[in-house]
Amino acid sequence: MAGINDGAAAVAPLTTMASAMMFGTIVFATAAMATRGYLTADHLLFKTAANPRSSPLDIRSLNSMYTLLYHSSVMGLILFYAYICEYHPPYAHSDKNYDADMFFFCTALLFVVSAYTWRKHDHSVDSAPKSIPDGSNEAAAATTAKSIVEPNDKTEILNRDQTEEWKGWMQFMFLLYHYYHAEPVYNSIRIMITCYVWMTGFGNFSFFYLKGDFGVVRVLQMLWRLNFLVLFLCLTQGTTFILYYICLLHTYYFFMVYLTMRVGSSRNHTKWWVRIKMAILALMIFLIWDCDLGLFKYMHMPFFGDTPMMGAAAGSMWEWYFRSSLDHWSTFLGMIFALNFPICSLFYRKLEAQKPCIHYTGKALVGIALLVAFYFWVTGPFMQNKLDYNQTNAYYGFVPLIVYIYFRNLTPFLRNHSMDLLHQIGKSTLETYLMQHHIWLTSNAKSLLTLVPGWPKINFLLVSIIYVFMSRRLYSLTLFLRGMILPDNKATCYKNLFGMTSIIGSFVLLAAVLDHLDMLTLQAVGVVSVAFGYMLFEFLLSFTARAGGTIEGANPSRNNSGIAFTTPYLGGAIAVVFLGMLWNRMTYLGATKIKPLPATCSIYANDGAWVPFNGCDEGSRGEAYRSLDIAAETTCNGQNNVYLWGWHQHDTKYHCRFKQRDVKSLKNTLKGRTIYFAGDSMTRYMYHSFCRQLGDGTAGAYNATQGKHESIHKVIGDITVDFLWAGYSSDLVGEAKRVMSLPAEADSGKSKRPDLIVMGGGAWDRLWEYDSDDKKKQVMASYQTLATLMKDMQNMELPVVWVTPTTVNTAALLTEEKIKNINEEEMAKFRVDQEGTGITGAASFVIDGPGFTKSRVSESFDGVHYPHQVYSAGSQILANAMDWLLPDPLKGPPKSPPRVGSMSQVNMGLMILFLAFFGLFGFDGFMGFSYFAAIFVPSMAPYRLYHDAFSSLHRRKNLPPIDGSANIKRRTPSTDQVEMGAVDDGNKSEEETSPLIEPEIGSNDKNS
Repeated sequence: MAGINDGAAAVAPLTTMASAMMFGTIVFATAAMATRGYLTADHLLFKTAANPRSSPLDIRSLNSMYTLLYHSSVMGLILFYAYICEYHPPYAHSDKNYDADMFFFCTALLFVVSAYTWRKHDHSVDSAPKSIPDGSNEAAAATTAKSIVEPNDKTEILNRDQTEEWKGWMQFMFLLYHYYHAEPVYNSIRIMITCYVWMTGFGNFSFFYLKGDFGVVRVLQMLWRLNFLVLFLCLTQGTTFILYYICLLHTYYFFMVYLTMRVGSSRNHTKWWVRIKMAILALMIFLIWDCDLGLFKYMHMPFFGDTPMMGAAAGSMWEWYFRSSLDHWSTFLGMIFALNFPICSLFYRKLEAQKPCIHYTGKALVGIALLVAFYFWVTGPFMQNKLDYNQTNAYYGFVPLIVYIYFRNLTPFLRNHSMDLLHQIGKSTLETYLMQHHIWLTSNAKSLLTLVPGWPKINFLLVSIIYVFMSRRLYSLTLFLRGMILPDNKATCYKNLFGMTSIIGSFVLLAAVLDHLDMLTLQAVGVVSVAFGYMLFEFLLSFTARAGGTIEGANPSRNNSGIAFTTPYLGGAIAVVFLGMLWNRMTYLGATKIKPLPATCSIYANDGAWVPFNGCDEGSRGEAYRSLDIAAETTCNGQNNVYLWGWHQHDTKYHCRFKQRDVKSLKNTLKGRTIYFAGDSMTRYMYHSFCRQLGDGTAGAYNATQGKHESIHKVIGDITVDFLWAGYSSDLVGEAKRVMSLPAEADSGKSKRPDLIVMGGGAWDRLWEYDSDDKKKQVMASYQTLATLMKDMQNMELPVVWVTPTTVNTAALLTEEKIKNINEEEMAKFRVDQEGTGITGAASFVIDGPGFTKSRVSESFDGVHYPHQVYSAGSQILANAMDWLLPDPLKGPPKSPPRVGSMSQVNMGLMILFLAFFGLFGFDGFMGFSYFAAIFVPSMAPYRLYHDAFSSLHRRKNLPPIDGSANIKRRTPSTDQVEMGAVDDGNKSEEETSPLIEPEIGSNDKNS
């Protein structure tokens, strides 16, 4: 990186520079080792690194160390790509735009394509069904038409394939919701998040119940899975942990399940102990979240505060309270379903063993009851607006969830089939959730990454392909590195974690020291990376050689080559320098994060054009039909000249991302400001247009009773916008002097000086005061005086905007006098005379009136004024210019964050508490709905199924008898089950493992 300037360092956060030094060191060592391996024909080195199965790290083995460095380098390169996409993309980030038709088209297309991947899990079920005796009672046996089918991991309810499918389609819709900013479907997406959090409770409870592994290694492996990528995103992107709140959410609720199952774990397999523990947990949840007792704040005060930060504008305490409150019952309800899972499974299978009339009637009664509840949920809470719905989601969100589970598992056929495409999508939900913030979306998921400007659908396809590929690669890397760093050995885990933490901390400390010395530049990063990389490479070679490291893969005849000992260093240096040059090039040639426009953009602000708009395209027709019941449209381009204003594309290195400023963003920019407009009727039209941009839809409405040559005062929100009538240049001089005489702050009822003044005029001067040389001199003298005053106002830190007279439609002028004096030819000369007085040079910014009116001149109805929509271009030019004219938005007194506890609802909390107790002590995962089947088959009551269901489970899973009289030793699995849904069976691949209840044990890599 030598010779590269420090422009990149001026933008990058300190932790980004620390990460660059760390990964630069790793890349150097990796490239050097790879070069050495190639030159010495060490094929085993590359073969070991390419093995998809990781082995515990062996620091005495060169191959093992290279494998670690290689995979770390791949991860570093992906994070580097994410950083470039966020901070220095090739093109400016795009705005989101909701297209309902496109959103639902993509969703429907997903399911249609997925239907072609519909596959059977177990092909032996129909041909050779296994059965077990029904040991319930004689009465039940008398009604049984056939034997009850034995549980099968691949055909169980909520089996592994099915839950991955479930996560897959939810993840797709969730991501699409973010991409298109589909606010109308927010409530549906909120339910999907509830489902993910529910899976956390279901999966982790199942794991701890079946495996009983409460060791530290298990916890560390789980925390790695949930937070490893988040840690490095925070470091490389300079973001905060709360921004990726889903990981915090799942980590928090993982600990809730862990602690619940850990306390008195030796009695977890008895009938009542675990249910009593969960009942106590339910009471705690009720008191903390549903009762406004202040317990939540006291519990979390050591970890969260009220200081605003990225991802938590009202402080992390409120943000965490809000996020956790939305689903504070979801994990617990998932635990209830997991606890009663064997009963739910037997419930289906036993019903299916009954005579057809009883079988179908029993399922129908439960289904009807669930559909009735679903109907009341859809027509009630679900139809509420976003804010109101958030208040109820924690209490009603389980309704559509259990309805989906019930009907998705209604028949053996449905349980034995799933859509493989959705399964594949569901395998890496954590990574796709996290990386969407930076390589699919940008600006922390507020804008879109653009690689192919002007082709939104092609761009969508390209960025999606890259995004999915990298997310799946990160999924593999996270699990691979976890297998190396956190093997099933507590001492090794501690040692590796200490080493990893020390390395990260050392580089952050080094970056802080260099920053303090004002030496944290890209050159410094390059020097550190090369120096440390060289030392790391040398250390590994010498250490592994002293420790008897593995170099058996190398070709002895080439080991002593001089090139083999010198070229590796060059290979490492080239890799580091190449990445540094790429970073530097993107810094100066690429775009940037979304931020206020720099003042250098002023020269491009007027460079735009009116774009013909086809108001009758399929998108417009569809929206009109859906929203307004309009079947046909007529106001289309070609007949009625519908136009939109837009800016020309400029080189992205100038960072001039002009855009339409909506009411909300403009109000935030001008919060508490006072804006004056002073001038003639042309300026007045600009004033009205600007007021419309601020949300005043009535501004400029035609009113014959209102005086034309009057000043106007308006307050829009907390923004004051005044118009001062000044038809002549002498009037403008007078208004300028009056404004300058105002105090900087309001005093004794006297108005304060404005924060910005927009001035314009000339038509009246040219019409009435320009018919002799003396008058011309007088007018120009007034403009010269005005120019001097404008400079004085700028010295007073009062920005002044000048609006040049708009284009005149000579053919539409109404009087001979106007045709003679203010025709466009005469006005063009007058604009030149104006500019000669220095008026435009004295202004902070100039809005080019002819620039946005000359192509619309035929629409000027009286020769001078234009329809309202034409002036919107001028007001949007002004709105964008506010970024550098008023670069520092006013900040009033800090707002107090919303009160923690304000979302508590005692009555609804009591309702859920009642249902939870019924689920616990009524032994029903469907919260009591299963009892409807017992109307026709009393033996189907869930509490009657307990003994058979759990006896079978404990027998098959080698668990203690349900009376707790025996203590059978069980094997301890690795952790992959929680996030992948299966227990690690040695060398079996993920797809070969057998999930029973375990499939969902892996629901923790969810997203939200």
